[in-house]
Amino acid sequence: MKQISWLFILLLTITIINYPNPFNPKGGESATFECTSDSTLETTLYIYDMSARMLYQKVFSLTGGATSRLTWNGYTDANERAANGVYLYQLIDTARNRVGRGKIWIINR
Repeated sequence: MKQISWLFILLLTITIINYPNPFNPKGGESATFECTSDSTLETTLYIYDMSARMLYQKVFSLTGGATSRLTWNGYTDANERAANGVYLYQLIDTARNRVGRGKIWIINR
């Protein structure tokens, strides 16, 4: 008798919007990340500079069917203001799966 293995694929939909983009931390602005998910997840937001150095990380929860918001004031975990430029962000769940990524631009005026 042959044993049959079934593979179940879970399709997870997560929408991430960040605004304002660009933003001005020197002028007191913060970037807002709005995330909407089909299911509840514990996630971590990572922000990197263009040399792939991690500047900021924040753990937060996505609630299934609701919009979760997280703000970033443009300062690193070392409490230094990020310089002008383009930064990369990614959202990773606790199972170490990347669930979202994008770019954000800082203009200090």
